[in-house]
Amino acid sequence: MCALVDSWLPGLKKAPGLYSSRLMLRPIRVADADEIRESVNDRRVCDNLSYTPHPYTMEMAESWVRNVNYGMANGTCCYWTICDKKTEKFIGSIGLSIYSEQEGCEIHYWINANEWNRGYCTEAVKRVIKYVFEDKNIHRLYVTHREHNAPSERIIKKCGFVFEGKQRDGLKRFGKFENVMAYSMLQNEYLAMKKNGLY
Repeated sequence: MCALVDSWLPGLKKAPGLYSSRLMLRPIRVADADEIRESVNDRRVCDNLSYTPHPYTMEMAESWVRNVNYGMANGTCCYWTICDKKTEKFIGSIGLSIYSEQEGCEIHYWINANEWNRGYCTEAVKRVIKYVFEDKNIHRLYVTHREHNAPSERIIKKCGFVFEGKQRDGLKRFGKFENVMAYSMLQNEYLAMKKNGLY
């Protein structure tokens, strides 16, 4: 059970509520640590993340929530809990690392494995892309995936990111080096896709 208290972590509340056809992206709550731990401890999810250890404990989940709170309080990140808009069922998390001086962001996401293959991740990513370029007026959005992660590759391509290249042995994960695939989207590219009805 989560030992944190919402009132201790006011930075989390800085994330604006975002909505799409099926989803609600709301600020992370400390009570989400239980769902975060359960979802990320699933090896199917953890194996596709870049730095998260396995097993993933409640202490790790609470530490992550505290780190997000700190980053949001200081303007270096913004994270949401992904929920079903009607039922508020927990689906996953999505967030941004913010590089203010570069007018750029990097997007991160994961979905509970029991909710895969329903289009939730693509829908959430597209909603955050809209927020990045329309509300935050960001110049460049960056995203990566590990080379073997075909589902993430499909999501990135569906959203219209441009492939930039392969980072050879760009990540060491569970004792093994892996290639990392890098993509980006510029604000003018997003606006062109929106004009053509893709957003």
